[in-house]
Amino acid sequence: MADLQTPLRPKRKKDIADYLVKFRWILVIFIVLPISATISFLNYLGELISATKSDKKREKEHEENLRKVVNRLKQRNPKKDGLVCTARKPYIAVGMRNVDYKRARHFAVDLSAFKNILCIDKERMVAKLEPQVNMGQITRATVPMNLALSVVADFDDLTVGGLINGYGIEGSSHIYGLFSDTIVALEVVLADGRVVRATKDNEYSDLFYAIPWSQGTIGLLVSAEIKLITIKEYMKLTYKPARGNLKELAKRMTLE
Repeated sequence: MADLQTPLRPKRKKDIADYLVKFRWILVIFIVLPISATISFLNYLGELISATKSDKKREKEHEENLRKVVNRLKQRNPKKDGLVCTARKPYIAVGMRNVDYKRARHFAVDLSAFKNILCIDKERMVAKLEPQVNMGQITRATVPMNLALSVVADFDDLTVGGLINGYGIEGSSHIYGLFSDTIVALEVVLADGRVVRATKDNEYSDLFYAIPWSQGTIGLLVSAEIKLITIKEYMKLTYKPARGNLKELAKRMTLE
């Protein structure tokens, strides 16, 4: 019985990592949360400033930023500079993927300035958006007009560019498809600096269908035209439980 009182292994001495874990709440409350709140406030302030500008002003800024991207790509030496990638910082990324690959001899292009809502066309029911526009930003702009993107991500910080280049499946996808299925046109900068507008029926239709899910490997997305739908201030929800097989579930999900 004496052996039962003896620990299986000797207790290790506590080191600094143990104290950091134990008192991590201090770091979170007094450092992490204030920094996070400050960044959110600055982003929101930038959003308000952008909203005060006219469509013409935002389009002019878009063209200026586009020229900077093209000039940056013209500086690239394919033999020395490696592959093209965006210069987005790792701490901004929403996904779990390790983005250290960007440091491994890749040619980074900064797209951080592309965060404006360029136009909301009520006649065409299309919103022209830059890739860094997030779901919270576009929702705050469209809902007062009784409009919304037909597929809206559930997380405010998800961006238009990320949803197009990634998977983009959301709550209304059983009606409208994936986020990429709501695209009308894409404005893309190719590796050689050419700027093209791709639609499903023009000469760049191959790009239109290839860009979604490409993870940014084909070109740099600088704007997208996305379908809008009309919405009401309130909606009625009816809960209908679905029991049985997959066919029964699909029947419940189908609009009548």
